[in-house]
Amino acid sequence: MQPLAYFAVRSLLGWLQFVERGERAFMSSALLLVATGAAHCWAVVYALFIAIHTRAMRYDGYHEGYTEHLPFWVSWTETLAVAAMGIWWAAGFTTAAIRIIDDDAGGLPMEGRDVDVNFLVKFMRSPKLHDGLALAHTLSCVGLFLSILLLCIAMALMKGQVTACELCLCFVSVGFALPHAVVACRKLRFQGPKKEDNPEVPAAAAEAAAQEAAALGPQLCVILALADSPGHAYMWQNFAYLVSAVSFVAAVAACGRSPPKVGDAALPPELGEFVTCLTLDAVASIALVICFPHLNTWHLWALFALLLAMFVAVWFEGWRDLFVDLLDPLFVVRSDTDKALPGKQRQHLRRGSWVATMFCAAVAMWDIMLHPVQEGLFEVPDDLAAEDGLPDLWDQNTMLLLRWRDGVSAPGERELLDGVAEALEVEADGVASQAFLPEHRMLLFKIAGKEDASRMPAHQRWKAAMIAPRGKLGQVADTNFPSTLNVTLCLHAHATVELGKHKAEEAKAAKAKAEAEAEGGDVASVSASAADGGADGGASSALPEPELPAEFMQIVGPAPGAKDAYLHACDWWTTTLDAYYWHGDGESTEDHDLEKMAEEMMHENHHDGEHVPMLEEVAEEAGHSEEGDDLA
Repeated sequence: MQPLAYFAVRSLLGWLQFVERGERAFMSSALLLVATGAAHCWAVVYALFIAIHTRAMRYDGYHEGYTEHLPFWVSWTETLAVAAMGIWWAAGFTTAAIRIIDDDAGGLPMEGRDVDVNFLVKFMRSPKLHDGLALAHTLSCVGLFLSILLLCIAMALMKGQVTACELCLCFVSVGFALPHAVVACRKLRFQGPKKEDNPEVPAAAAEAAAQEAAALGPQLCVILALADSPGHAYMWQNFAYLVSAVSFVAAVAACGRSPPKVGDAALPPELGEFVTCLTLDAVASIALVICFPHLNTWHLWALFALLLAMFVAVWFEGWRDLFVDLLDPLFVVRSDTDKALPGKQRQHLRRGSWVATMFCAAVAMWDIMLHPVQEGLFEVPDDLAAEDGLPDLWDQNTMLLLRWRDGVSAPGERELLDGVAEALEVEADGVASQAFLPEHRMLLFKIAGKEDASRMPAHQRWKAAMIAPRGKLGQVADTNFPSTLNVTLCLHAHATVELGKHKAEEAKAAKAKAEAEAEGGDVASVSASAADGGADGGASSALPEPELPAEFMQIVGPAPGAKDAYLHACDWWTTTLDAYYWHGDGESTEDHDLEKMAEEMMHENHHDGEHVPMLEEVAEEAGHSEEGDDLA
């Protein structure tokens, strides 16, 4: 909903500027560019996150572990972006509150009380406070600029095939961010009013380029990020995306080389620019709703109705004056037209950029609307919620883990479930136990019944709750243990254990055969007895503990007993899986389905030709694996 609100505010302010274009225009200053640039940068960061997660999900499918394919810095880049936006919101609301409360600060004193003011008014008018707010805006812009660069690097280094849309998105993102970074760094470096006029710093060029980039850059980034959602693109589509990206960056560079106006002149945008901006706002919003159907709620329609009412209100002068008075410090009397600077080449490039981006938006919208989005690309498939037995084995909400700390008094199963219900903000009967393993200090549980689709999925809420547990679980929960059972990891562990057993049995049979040959005995009978002994798992020759995959220890952690606890949870999962496919007498009723499932899991892990022998072993053993293999 946040990006939709961003586009709604953009379109409303653009409409107000268009209606008042003969009298007023938004002022132009470095501080305003930095303050609004942070909001624009956030939209670009949002688009990059869409592209990165789309690549990861397209590469490995939607499952709990798909984020393992993301570079390690993506998670704290998200934290950096959220922190930067938090600073921006705090500084923005503080600045707005000061302007509302102390609306006479910019006027001349008329009475004695205008000079002899109280402490609060002095504080609000303090230059240090305003410098601090300006610094906060600048830091938020710099933080978001760094987020853009880090996300572009992450996209370049991720596994999987790079698409034309991703290349264009990175190109447009960098072309958008660089002018804003120059303006922001200049504000950090030059604080005094005299130092800001330093001729060594191309102030007018950077600000003109930043203004041009902010006009179309954020909407174009979101459109390019969503253009990949259908999962394919024709050659001519990729060419259209490339032309729009190149023309956009060329127009930004042209404005930096030849600014379109003098200094801080307040001039309204041209008609072509206004139409292009409004069209891109609408296309980006519609594309978001189509690709993310969960946004299509009554909140969206209420926002849309409110936006239409404001559009109509702006058309009438009486209501429009309210908006003008509210934006008076920023929405000033426009400058004369002679402040506009000539530049034939620059104007041709700008007009070409408008046409190219409009065509790009039309192509992307055509592809998104006429070609279905890849099923399950952006959200969990609906069939995971069906209660037919098998989906529960793959639904993350039915494989939640809780391990209590060593040294605390052993809690009961009901006590743990009550604490879980409190943490997830559900009723006590809303959670149910799957397996209670007190010897491993672990509870495996699930969400009982159907979850509210409007809420965040339970496994995500549980993961967030385990970061800093409160309430009944605050002094009990082990926060270093995984919060959910990773099915892919269990399959890898299962394949490793089975492969280790198979190799140990072969080694034992070969050794027995060699000894029989040396003694001149019956080789066939000795080999058969050795194989039977390995299959029975005799105590006289314990099998060596197999080496688990490296990612297993990364996810589970090195805590004492954590590996055994997680393996017992995996053992529960494989036992439940076998119980679904096998009868009690050990005869398979669905050999073909089980082998097909193993082959599908193996295919999912053959990423771009990568060979995964462990899952091949699972496929080979699918027809004769025994029920209840003990992974621990």
